[in-house]
Amino acid sequence: MKKSMKILLKISALVIFTTTFSQAGLVNAISVIINDEPITLYEVYDYAHKFKISTKESLDLLIRQKLENAQITKMHIKANNFEVDEYIKKLSTKNNVSEFKFFEILKTKDIKEADYRKDVRRKLEREKLYQRIYAQKKLNITKKNVEQFYKTNKSQFAKASSFSVASYQSTDKKSLEKIRKNPMLSISDVTVKIEQFKSGKMNPKLERLLDATKSGEFTPALNTGKEFTMFYVKEKNGVKVLSFDKVKNYIYSVLSAKKRKKAIGDYFEKLKSVANVKVLRRPNK
Repeated sequence: MKKSMKILLKISALVIFTTTFSQAGLVNAISVIINDEPITLYEVYDYAHKFKISTKESLDLLIRQKLENAQITKMHIKANNFEVDEYIKKLSTKNNVSEFKFFEILKTKDIKEADYRKDVRRKLEREKLYQRIYAQKKLNITKKNVEQFYKTNKSQFAKASSFSVASYQSTDKKSLEKIRKNPMLSISDVTVKIEQFKSGKMNPKLERLLDATKSGEFTPALNTGKEFTMFYVKEKNGVKVLSFDKVKNYIYSVLSAKKRKKAIGDYFEKLKSVANVKVLRRPNK
């Protein structure tokens, strides 16, 4: 009897070990090889979880990342320490904190200074790569293009003198999304306030957001630090459309950004189409 129990325990232990080993092996297994560069299932799932996207979107991002890294190496693109320091200095100033305080804040989020500097360097090198790509393309944005955009998108340039809103606050973003789908819901962890805002006497970012939101619609849920806030625009008062002369430079920058984004997207789609891609294991959805 004792001998039988020992055998059963050994078998159970072996099954547990084998299952654990196979699961670990599956997670660390290679999903895709692109130009001899592997992408593991772990990376795909980790990205999907981190950025709250599907595994397909995650894999597409990782493939794009591999292609970008290859081009950065091929073109000998570098970001030096001075450029990294300047980027961090400007970001700290923008957030009204010292560089020391900035890194202290990162520590509270379990982000090491060395890792953050590495990410900044990659970001700067990627931006340099993008600049080289769209520098080869002519934007060809004419005054007629700008005027046409203004005529067909006048609602984007409407500014109100004041706003009547209902603000919804909650520590749970999902609760606000439920309210968005069914405004008649009453949820215990959501507080509601009726507020009035005047143009020029409110947060500029919030003013732009409310101007861009139609009356009778909700804004996206905003992370304000300790909680999430969502606004329902009840009414806009004193709405006027800005003149063409006041917004033409902004429109030009918008059209330029769209063309640059398309140029970069087309560039990497072309690279992807000729890349040596081997799909070994497709991640689960």
